[in-house]
Amino acid sequence: MVDTILLGQPCPKTLQLDQSCLEVYSTIPHQIDLWHQYIDCYLCNATHWTTIPPNGTAALLMNSALSSYFYYTNELGHKYCNTTVSFDEHATYGWNISEASSCSSVKKISNPSTHPHLPFVVAFLVYGIGAVLWSVARCVYRQEWSARVWLLNVTFSELENRVTTNSPRLSCKSSTARFRLNAVKASQNRDLGSPQTREISPAMSRLGSTRRQINSRVKSLDTFRGICIAMMIFVNYGGGQYRFFRHTPWNGMNIADVIFPWFLWVMGMSLVLSLRSQLRSDRSRFSVWITALRRSVMLVLLGLLLNSFGHLHNDLSNFRFGGVLQRLGASFFIISSVETIFMNLQGPSQYGLLSDFWDGWAQWVCALAFAGTWMLITFLVDVPNCGPGYVGPGGLHKFGKFENCTGGASGYLDRMILHPNHMYQNPTCKKLYQSTQPYDPEGLLGTLTAAFLVHLGVHASRIMLCYDYSKRRIARWLFWGVVAVMTGLMLCGFSKETGHIPINKNLFSLSFVLVTGGSAYLVFAALYFLIDVRNWWSGAPFNYAGMNSIVLFVGHEITRNMFPWSWKPYWGTHGEYLGMNLWGTTLWIIIAFYLFKRNIFVTI
Repeated sequence: MVDTILLGQPCPKTLQLDQSCLEVYSTIPHQIDLWHQYIDCYLCNATHWTTIPPNGTAALLMNSALSSYFYYTNELGHKYCNTTVSFDEHATYGWNISEASSCSSVKKISNPSTHPHLPFVVAFLVYGIGAVLWSVARCVYRQEWSARVWLLNVTFSELENRVTTNSPRLSCKSSTARFRLNAVKASQNRDLGSPQTREISPAMSRLGSTRRQINSRVKSLDTFRGICIAMMIFVNYGGGQYRFFRHTPWNGMNIADVIFPWFLWVMGMSLVLSLRSQLRSDRSRFSVWITALRRSVMLVLLGLLLNSFGHLHNDLSNFRFGGVLQRLGASFFIISSVETIFMNLQGPSQYGLLSDFWDGWAQWVCALAFAGTWMLITFLVDVPNCGPGYVGPGGLHKFGKFENCTGGASGYLDRMILHPNHMYQNPTCKKLYQSTQPYDPEGLLGTLTAAFLVHLGVHASRIMLCYDYSKRRIARWLFWGVVAVMTGLMLCGFSKETGHIPINKNLFSLSFVLVTGGSAYLVFAALYFLIDVRNWWSGAPFNYAGMNSIVLFVGHEITRNMFPWSWKPYWGTHGEYLGMNLWGTTLWIIIAFYLFKRNIFVTI
């Protein structure tokens, strides 16, 4: 786990990202062995670090993103100087060992020239100030005095479109918009020599009705989907090489771990609105089911196509079957099939406290069956040489007792059905736990809990259909969000490692699904209040990304190593990586905005 060991040499002047250096000075007249382990490696034995000769020195380069535990042993194997240290990136430390019974504490010799998180703070301020300036500019543009300035340069159709949308978010003052429209109309009447007032035809009345229907679209749903896809692009591009934008090695949860579950949740919410619309248009349930099957197959095939993109990735002997789009397609097909069979087109017979639940009680039975099946397979299947109930990363975990049991039953089923050559070869636990078995985070067993997560999104949509008032909807979303999060935390025992069902993205554990699904309820409730209820935010620019999410997902996968989305870093600093990754993400947001303005929307 140590990147480089330099015996008899000082620390280098230049260090890499997430790297620090420890200089060890020994005045002991015989050689000593250094042993090391990272604290995040739960229940792991320390591994041999290096051997320092008598009165020798060594420079040890290590990962500063993880806290380290280390000690040394003498020629008799006795342990001394057990210590735990959290190292700062690019900092140099010293450790003096003077005798076999005592040693000094680790001391910092030099500080890094810049704080590694400073670029992130600067980027946050730049984007925040840019958003504020853009909002101010929009408001100034819509003032009456600015209307007089721009009057001769703005066409009637543009102003008419802005006013007739009747959206409060498009104007700082409604009177300003009306002034613009009336002024341009008067100008055109004078130019045409026709002072008569134009009557609204039945066709235009129908157009106005259509616009009201368009405006009734749940903008917060597009915005939430857009936030997910923007975060996904940023993380996949590298996330500035910050640790909190990476997936956790095994148990626990980082920012990067909630993106895909939120996307599944949003897909579930969109699913009900689409299926109900199709079923109410006199289409048979079988026809709707065939449409869902076609979409699922398209998602799976597109995911397989992306897996083959890149050098040597099309080798059928080690072609990976799993993937994000494959899991999206499979879970979509499962839940859409359930909804197509059991969806009640008439709505609940009576509206009350549990009307949203009773309206979809049959679907809840199916969803709970998926979750229950996952638990039975995970904790009761007797995996050869591993036993039942193991859900760890294998390798060094539990002191090497389950070395070849990565993922427990989930990993065993994938290796047995898919074959190890067709699985993901570099799981997030490989480096920390030194596991040797392949493990696919989008494997077969996790599809069951992924389908349960999609159902949580389905229920959020059912709440919207069962309750007419915004307060009731938000209250229900908050209620279900708190219940789901608390249930997930109780399943993991409010602990990262010691609970019955740890929060684990690789396993897509039930606790992980409940916590991420519950948080999605809470986030969506906030977005719905800000965007659709109060109209304090239009959802821009994320709503544009949400309307063309499949284009952005496929596009960023193909272009992640292409200019101008990315380039070979020159300095290799967090600031350079962050700027490059933010630029790549912003460029896709701009592309989404262009597609929106051109009225281009790609769906499967």
